[in-house]
Amino acid sequence: MRTQLLSAITTATSTLTQFVVSQELPWEQGELPLFRKNMKKIYVDKTVQVESVLIPTLDTNQVVTNEFIDRAYLSVDAKNPPTQLDLVINNILACKDKTGVNTFSTESDYIVDKTEDVLTYTFEFRVASIK
Repeated sequence: MRTQLLSAITTATSTLTQFVVSQELPWEQGELPLFRKNMKKIYVDKTVQVESVLIPTLDTNQVVTNEFIDRAYLSVDAKNPPTQLDLVINNILACKDKTGVNTFSTESDYIVDKTEDVLTYTFEFRVASIK
């Protein structure tokens, strides 16, 4: 799902000149995450898959859901935020339906963390399918 989401975010933000999408994973250099070091660059992390029983049955044919969770990160200067910030947030959140997974539920939201003079936006995409 990471590949599809990365492609969707790249397409959705291609007209926004203040931001760029990285193909790299958001690894840490020392104690500083890469997305904090390279502000105005969007990073998409690896997909996490969680499996849970939706409907338990007496035999082994239980109804199971697979939930795929992806996170994307963007850091900006808190004192001088980019003028296209609201637009990039809306464009990223709109990518939830372009994951390429057959689903019964898709959600996206974000949280903002302020550390020193940096705002870090963490976007979370949750896609659930029935197995």
